Amino acid sequence: MKKLVICTCRKYKKIPQEVLNEAIKAATEAGVPCEIVPDLCLDGASNRSFNANTIVLACQVRAIRAMFGADTDCTDIRAADPAQVRDMVQALAEPMPWIPWFPVIDATRCVNCGKCADFCMFGVYEKADGQFRVVHPAACKTDCPACARICPANAIIFPKSKEDRLNGALSEPVKPSPDDQTSFRERLEYRKKVRLFRDKMR
Repeated sequence: MKKLVICTCRKYKKIPQEVLNEAIKAATEAGVPCEIVPDLCLDGASNRSFNANTIVLACQVRAIRAMFGADTDCTDIRAADPAQVRDMVQALAEPMPWIPWFPVIDATRCVNCGKCADFCMFGVYEKADGQFRVVHPAACKTDCPACARICPANAIIFPKSKEDRLNGALSEPVKPSPDDQTSFRERLEYRKKVRLFRDKMR
């Protein structure tokens, strides 16, 4: 993975603060290693060098290459808008082979009703030794917490969910809302119709 070195030009402020903020934020979110340097010219005076995996975000490209070597990968971001900088930084991130979005079951709350397995269309849950378990976590659809919404015991946790009732943040169980229950019934009815249709087509 590439590493970013970002010069903030603390004294002369040649790079707009919003551009710097966006570059740093994008690097953090994308997991790109990032070094923030208050004044890269100071490093240039101390004979520092950069390897081929380093990209320097600064102001004057010619000056940076004169200080650190002609092959230094440097980009002048003074005139870039924040969106351009974000796209450039995100492109440096190594793609994750799988986004680890999946449910876990709080065994202290689970009543083993099986609604999660009935509801899930992706085969995430199976019953083993009399208990419902998450057996195929990678089959879960990213950002889908629907099974947790209908769990009557609030036993299903999606650690990456932003909702406290779904990510395990609440100490007391929260029962499904009437809307969630309605959605559950409608989904099951739809699945039954699909199965009947498939059986007739065979």
